[in-house]
Amino acid sequence: MTDLYPIRLNHAGAWRVYLGGKRIRALCGEKDPRDDHYPEAWIVSTTPAAGAGAVPEQGLSRLAEQPSLFLRDVIAAAPDIFLGQAFVRTYGSHCGVLLKLLDTAERLNVQVHPDRCAARRFWNSAYGKTECWHFLPGRTIDGKPPVFYMGLQAHVTLSDFRRAFESGDPSQLLACMYAFEAKPGQTVLVESGVPHALGAGCFALEIQEPSDLTLRLERRTASGSVVPDEVCHLGIGYDTMFSLIRCDHLSREELLQKYVMEPVSLCKGPNGQIVRLVDDAACPYFQMDRMDVVSCLDLPAPAQFYGLFVLQGKGQLLCEGRHFPLFPGEQFFVPAGCPAIRLFADEPLSVIRFSGPQAPCD
Repeated sequence: MTDLYPIRLNHAGAWRVYLGGKRIRALCGEKDPRDDHYPEAWIVSTTPAAGAGAVPEQGLSRLAEQPSLFLRDVIAAAPDIFLGQAFVRTYGSHCGVLLKLLDTAERLNVQVHPDRCAARRFWNSAYGKTECWHFLPGRTIDGKPPVFYMGLQAHVTLSDFRRAFESGDPSQLLACMYAFEAKPGQTVLVESGVPHALGAGCFALEIQEPSDLTLRLERRTASGSVVPDEVCHLGIGYDTMFSLIRCDHLSREELLQKYVMEPVSLCKGPNGQIVRLVDDAACPYFQMDRMDVVSCLDLPAPAQFYGLFVLQGKGQLLCEGRHFPLFPGEQFFVPAGCPAIRLFADEPLSVIRFSGPQAPCD
């Protein structure tokens, strides 16, 4: 398979210990959507899910027109063609990025992710799990609006945090952290080593390094499910796990200033606009844009691959005579060297474009 056109993909889900997913299924047009243990949609994914409940090949995207084919295997057959020669020469034959859509019906466990050095040392992984959240309109649960927890309060020491964990009392653990409103349109960088958690009712796009390495700092979920020790520390033990946690002693304002990313307008006109949500200058592992299409928007032929995900609206994608309908939930892998694309809006479209690290131009 070497024709360079956008490749439409099916949805890929992953079993998680927490409940959610109702908003994802509603976005994709499902009637009577409900929460369950599939609260995430993995988008343009070449990364398999790990952890409890995961099964082989879960989380991997399949081709919509050929469901027996995984995107991962298509790329592996000709990485230079699909990813771009400069990209493969610089970063290898993996996409280097993963996008997820998350919808939380309960608070997630407080967690932390390793950086690349620790990932390589303890799990033989080339990738850590730095990530960014881009918040979408969430939902009120039990009368409470969605919030997220991030970072240790300035006065909290690592010993304080460890004692709160050992107490088994989630309120003590959360009292050590800052809580923030999950504002729609806000993008937050979550660096490796920074403890964090999404609260109930959050609806977000999460762009991240392509690994599923999550260290959990609670032995029970918010709904009471037991999290075994091995699932918490992933085999490295609690002492080592806590050594990976950052204790930066930042004030609330300093943390917001450091980690909330301001959107940047790349272009704007009567036909639409492109807004940079995550820039690889601020986070070198990936970048992400939101494209708002009023009538039509042209995307030039790319030197390296990117992914597309439709958030809202209806329209069409045109690429050298090929037409693809666009509606919420549709996703595409766009190979390097793909011909130019035109996005048409039958009603105002909002489309996410994302990619891995940027390779130097040839």
